[in-house]
Amino acid sequence: MKRIVATLAVLLLVVVSVAKIEKVHLIPFSHQDIGFTGTQLEVESYYVQMYNDLPDFMESFPDFRFTVETFWQFECWLKSSPEPDLIELYRNYAREGRIEFGAAYGSMHTGFANDYVLSKALESSMNFARESGFPLTVCLMNDVPGYTADLPDILAGSGIGYFMSGINDAYPPALALEESHNLFYWEGPLGKRVLCWVSKDSYAEGYFLKSPSLLRNYINNLEISGYPYSDVAVMVAFDNAGYFPGAVAYLELYRGWDDNTGVELVVSTPYQFMRTMEEKYGRDLKVYRGDWSGWWEIVKSGGPYSAGAIRRVQRFARELDGDLERVDPELKSSMDLDLVLYGEHTSTVTAGWPGKLTLAENITSNASVVGFATDAYSTLERLLKKMRDTESPHELFLVSLRDGQYHVEIPAQVREGESLLLEIGGEVFAGHAFSREYRDLWNVHTQGYYFLLPLKKGLNSATLKGYMTETEMKTDFDKLTRLDWRETGNGSINVTVHRDGGSDLHLDLCLESYLTGSPEEFSQIDARISSYERSFDGLKEVVTLDYDDRPLSQIILTAVSHGGLEITLVVDRTGLPKVPYRDHSINYVLSLGLDGITGLEYMGARSFLKIESELAGARPPFIPFDSFVILDRSGEKTVLASRQSFSFNLDGRLRFQLLRHYTYSATSDCGIVPLGENEPGAPDLLTFSFYIDTLENGGFDRAVAFVDTPFVLPAANDEER
Repeated sequence: MKRIVATLAVLLLVVVSVAKIEKVHLIPFSHQDIGFTGTQLEVESYYVQMYNDLPDFMESFPDFRFTVETFWQFECWLKSSPEPDLIELYRNYAREGRIEFGAAYGSMHTGFANDYVLSKALESSMNFARESGFPLTVCLMNDVPGYTADLPDILAGSGIGYFMSGINDAYPPALALEESHNLFYWEGPLGKRVLCWVSKDSYAEGYFLKSPSLLRNYINNLEISGYPYSDVAVMVAFDNAGYFPGAVAYLELYRGWDDNTGVELVVSTPYQFMRTMEEKYGRDLKVYRGDWSGWWEIVKSGGPYSAGAIRRVQRFARELDGDLERVDPELKSSMDLDLVLYGEHTSTVTAGWPGKLTLAENITSNASVVGFATDAYSTLERLLKKMRDTESPHELFLVSLRDGQYHVEIPAQVREGESLLLEIGGEVFAGHAFSREYRDLWNVHTQGYYFLLPLKKGLNSATLKGYMTETEMKTDFDKLTRLDWRETGNGSINVTVHRDGGSDLHLDLCLESYLTGSPEEFSQIDARISSYERSFDGLKEVVTLDYDDRPLSQIILTAVSHGGLEITLVVDRTGLPKVPYRDHSINYVLSLGLDGITGLEYMGARSFLKIESELAGARPPFIPFDSFVILDRSGEKTVLASRQSFSFNLDGRLRFQLLRHYTYSATSDCGIVPLGENEPGAPDLLTFSFYIDTLENGGFDRAVAFVDTPFVLPAANDEER
């Protein structure tokens, strides 16, 4: 009997805690998807037409509301040169609250972009709002199933107090909070917070509610499940579907709604809903912290060369923001836009969404994505060159992101037995010759001389002083770090770096692969060393391992004199295997075996983050990071830095995602056919470089110098060298 009473008491408590839903806010908008339903130009053309037509519907139905989800789609219309009166009409709608503008330029891969790019993604909408005289309060990012922990700080820092998202409904476990709808405060590492509404039923939840009876069932199910609020939002959108889903909901649901149900139905905007929820429940809401990004950022590895270019540019753009702005504001704005466009969730090099695009359209889409990266990189080079105020035959310039010591490569004709002399800051330095078969965006020359130079942040002037014989050089070979290695089978390498005054660094490394659908099943690449070479100089000890079996071409181990091990993998993409369409794609990872890892932090868009999160449910197979991972190992810190890779996995071994390769595309015109060039314009030899410090208590400054290799602006007269 006591047991029955207790059960009834619990049921009564449950009933009391469930709120009666009194108002449903229908929120119409169009979800922006580029490259899935059409190429960039096709989607742009669609939005131009949509924003031409929308005012007619708004004028016919004065109580209809619409939200501009992301500013890119509206900017497409602005660039089509619409009539000034029509632009003013949109401004009036916004001032009246009939149209709301979301703050973001696109739904971003926030785990890939840094804080600079995410802040730039807010500027276009904010500028338009400021010029037009209406407030901007809500950021919408949809479809993406997770976001970086730094996003609340970035949004709140720009004056955005509300964040609304309908995550892709295939990934509800990405968010740990219960039920399908979640209202909470999200606080960033800097302590700033935004009020969030996240729907696990996706941004298209209202698209499928085609009748009042379906909506009533939806409301009833929410109440039965224990939904605790009197108001609920229903997002009404679909991929590039314009205002039509919202118009259908307005005509079929709103206008046909029975007021006798006791539930009020309104066509609303995000701000109207979020303000209502804050006023009613804001004081009692929970505050959560943490990162839950990573489920889709890995798709950027389909274009590893272009992704590397963007990662390099966005670091320079952040650290030299003011300098570049002063040089050429218009050119810098163009570069910023390319960075934002590449960080958008649909800007990926892929095999295309099955059956949506023709083969030609898919190739065009991929080329457009690569173009964002190559244009951003070339624009940065132009801006840096404009920073020079003089040019002379023997003067060159080096652009550094901060004060420090850097390894710098100077292109020059190599003279056997001689070293190049360089004067900087009144001191003369001698360089060591180098030559290589490959080049990348950090090591852009195949031959020349490299130096260890002290540089100041910004522009540094240096003068070429000619050559001298190497016998004249004074080199302290005792400072060389000793590097040992041995092959243990099938391409796995055991490496030992001997350290002065500390324990040796031991690790083993190899190249592994997995198919996209099975990220937990890693297969070691059966690659065998065909030859090796060891070289020494005053700054570096280099072991080059050559492989006959493609796609692995070389592994280069470099022990630097000031402490640190550089690992470079050279992958020949012409040797990548054909992957059956059923397997989608093949992924390659650098796999590292390091003993004694007891903890790990990784760099997010702005802050160092932990894998554990109050928000994240299941974590993705690979977690995105920005250049740096800090390992807790046996009571000391080990810093690991990456130039090109931006996703890692820790499951016994530490693995870094390198590239994703597609062979076939399921087109709308040719069926399943070879995709062709996977990343248009990328070099055949792709390089992926990493740095592991070998210093006691970590070597973060050295790791930063590795990632932020300075740009070299050569002397005007290269022939002089």
